[in-house]
Amino acid sequence: MTKSVENAFLSYGDKNAPVKVEVFLNLACPYCKTFFEAADESLTPYIKDGQVEYIIKHYDKPREMLLYGTLVNTYLDYSDPERIYTIMKELFANQSAWSESDSHSIKNMLSEQYGLKEEPDTIELSLKITAEAIERQVKMVPTVYINDKEFQFPVEIDAGQLKEEVEKAL
Repeated sequence: MTKSVENAFLSYGDKNAPVKVEVFLNLACPYCKTFFEAADESLTPYIKDGQVEYIIKHYDKPREMLLYGTLVNTYLDYSDPERIYTIMKELFANQSAWSESDSHSIKNMLSEQYGLKEEPDTIELSLKITAEAIERQVKMVPTVYINDKEFQFPVEIDAGQLKEEVEKAL
């Protein structure tokens, strides 16, 4: 029996999968965009085969360049992880357009393009993820864990290495 992952609010794949890939990321971070796109490509077959559970933890790290990512996160309805994944994919694809905007424009975009509204429950979930990040000493985004083995992206792991590490863990 595999262990369950703390704060797996945005979980994709079989919860009993032998490999757990967790990522602390922020929607406004360009390195997170690169990682998200690589993981989307590399992990999808493993997720579909029940070999990987992929857990995304949006880290609302208090850093100026990440604040708009935090703003976006407060609009995500965690009760619908599949929809959040689709929205994240689009937001990462268009990151440069909205992340250099202003908070009012971002709120309008989220409301008009995606029909989103501020989700008070998400703030509570964000605090749990932040507490976990502090406890695990996550210093930067994205930080990736594969079965609790920590990697810094892009320094220690890239798309090819991500696939290699999953293969090793299987």
